[in-house]
Amino acid sequence: MSAPILAIANRAEIAARIARTARACGWGPVALLGEPDWDGYTARAIGNVVQLERGAEFDIEAVIDAANQVGATALHPGYGFLSERAGLSQACRDAGITFIGPSPETLALAGDKIATRATAIDLGVPVVPGSEALDLDDAASWLEVAEQIGYPVIAKVAGAGGGRGLRVAAHADELESAIRSALNEAGGSGAAAELFLEHYLEGARHVEVQVAGDGSRAIVLGDRDCSLQRRHQKVVEEAPAPGLPDSLRTEIHAAARTMAEGISLLNLATIEFLVGGDGRFFFMEINPRLQVEHTVTEEVTGLDLVALQLELAQGGALPEPPPTNGHAIQARLYAEDPFQQFLPSPGLITALEFPASTGQPGAALRVDTGYATGDRVPDAYDPMIAKIIVHAPNRERAITALDSSLGHLAVAGVATNRPWLVAALAPGGDFRANSHDLTTAGAIALEFAPPPESLLRDLIERTHASQTTAWGSVGPFRIVSPATATFHGLESGGWQATATLPISGDADFRIAPCIVPVGAGWEVVTANGRWLVEPGPLPSSGAAAAGDGDIRAPMPGKVLQVLVEAGQQVADGDVVAVLEAMKIEMSLAAPFAGVVTAVSAAEGDLVGLRQIVVSIEPVANEGDAE
Repeated sequence: MSAPILAIANRAEIAARIARTARACGWGPVALLGEPDWDGYTARAIGNVVQLERGAEFDIEAVIDAANQVGATALHPGYGFLSERAGLSQACRDAGITFIGPSPETLALAGDKIATRATAIDLGVPVVPGSEALDLDDAASWLEVAEQIGYPVIAKVAGAGGGRGLRVAAHADELESAIRSALNEAGGSGAAAELFLEHYLEGARHVEVQVAGDGSRAIVLGDRDCSLQRRHQKVVEEAPAPGLPDSLRTEIHAAARTMAEGISLLNLATIEFLVGGDGRFFFMEINPRLQVEHTVTEEVTGLDLVALQLELAQGGALPEPPPTNGHAIQARLYAEDPFQQFLPSPGLITALEFPASTGQPGAALRVDTGYATGDRVPDAYDPMIAKIIVHAPNRERAITALDSSLGHLAVAGVATNRPWLVAALAPGGDFRANSHDLTTAGAIALEFAPPPESLLRDLIERTHASQTTAWGSVGPFRIVSPATATFHGLESGGWQATATLPISGDADFRIAPCIVPVGAGWEVVTANGRWLVEPGPLPSSGAAAAGDGDIRAPMPGKVLQVLVEAGQQVADGDVVAVLEAMKIEMSLAAPFAGVVTAVSAAEGDLVGLRQIVVSIEPVANEGDAE
């Protein structure tokens, strides 16, 4: 008898991860993939693919038609995309397809932050002071509500998820801008335009509880700390949540179980809380799906949460909650540039090699990836490349193992957030000391610097040591400035295998750098940074130019605002335009004081990579010759 078909309505690492478990459980997985992924990692890993037109992966009718096309008896939505849409769960029910997730009724309730907040109050679960839905046509009333709650406040779009539609206002003069930005961002994710305010709890941690339910009874499968976040997006997650007194952990688990049973949860969900520095905790929201960070719970419990989802969806019984074992930490590797305000860095991955182990005794490594060498990170989706997960006997050893694993990772072709991750895990930092909170990520600063002299010296020495090597006729090197298009817009006609060159005598570089040919030079990447090295004379002191005055789009996007006009004077750093790309708002600033000579894009325009938006001519200094 042939295996039942599981349609996977998702992409990248989570689709591949679901497929692995599905096969082990006797299912035949089929990926429903949008156009950018037809020949990508997920398609190769799963093998069986239904090709959806661009954008159709967000269309419920198209997804159901594709699932019916392959004769799927069940559908797994993963996370993001349609995973929390009550309409997809209902459409599966109507089509006779088992939805691997909660019921439409549960999803409708959990997807509305205002409704779940009211449910928590009814169930006696503590919530932070907040409001009902605001009248979006009455801006004056927003100030009144915020004053009653008390600043700082956080504006939340009721139907948004995944860290979208959230903005903090510290004072009254920031409130309207925060609300408008939250609505703009959530609009890009298809969320309903309903918004409320809550008091923003400063110095809090994000602690979440993994729960499973059979429709009436719920169990707790441990907790996680996800406090290291940027722009309300989780970046590093760990289990169990460190530093919680036993009594507080017990109270939070009981509250999570109460919430899960209060919404008649069938399948998995995560109940999320804020924990203040005074030990008080408050309900935040429910995520009724598999979480990105489910991996750390699997590592400390030994459970396969996808297998549990499949079993519960078919009427299986809840397991006995297992005890936790050791400590697990996950870091999300994103294609984004930490030296350029974390702008996404889509493009061709010319090298991607993961270490075989952590290199630390007793510490295990797991990598869930959505890409391989030669794949392209598209600009249409979240730019996460992979999840690096370690499991060790205790937290300190887990952090050391994760740091080692990140150091032994080879990646090139796109910028990644690895240097920031390494800085976040550094000895003496708040995360390692377990004194971090939701504000810690924003305080981790990086300064771009050229590679150490020892690295260049070693390259040059090896170049001249053998004229038969790839380095044979290079001569002197120069480091291309990070401000130029060459550095931040690396392009190559094809990809080549990673070349490594051992470095000795420099403690800052524990392993060989990843070196990939690019044009006439090489991309050199270490855990600490990414540089384009080209043959040629070293630049003389002060030779670098400020730029040509053309302010370009750092990636394809939509122009939200143009704040200047031709003939207007601007100061160094003035914001001249605002773009939206990959659901992120980004400001374009003047690189120097000058006069606007041309405005080449208007509000609402779609602009391409490196397309000129505004041009500026520098203002001559008083001492310049006429």
